[in-house]
Amino acid sequence: MTKLPAKSQPEPVPVEVEEIPTWRELGDRFRDLMKDVGAELGEMWKQEGKEFGREAEAKTLTALKRTKLEIEKLISRLEERMAQRAAERAAKPPSES
Repeated sequence: MTKLPAKSQPEPVPVEVEEIPTWRELGDRFRDLMKDVGAELGEMWKQEGKEFGREAEAKTLTALKRTKLEIEKLISRLEERMAQRAAERAAKPPSES
C-alpha cells in the first residue's frame, strides 16, 4: 500500500505585540468610539426623520382632509336632525293638562 507524504506544517508566524493597553486606555478608546458612533447615528436619524416627516406629512394631510369631510357630513346630518326635531316640536299642539 502506498503512503502519502505527510503534510508539511507551516511554521507559526510570530505575532508582534505592541504595548498592552491598560483598562483605563481601553475604556477611553471605547468611550470615544461610542461617542463617534452615537454622533453618526444621531445625524442619520435626523436625516431619516426629516424624510419620514415629509412622507408622513403628505399621507396624513390627505387623511386629515378626508376626516374633515366626514366630520362636516356628520355635522350637517346632526343639524338636519335638530331642525327636524324642532319642526316636529313646533307642529305638535301643546299637551293639555
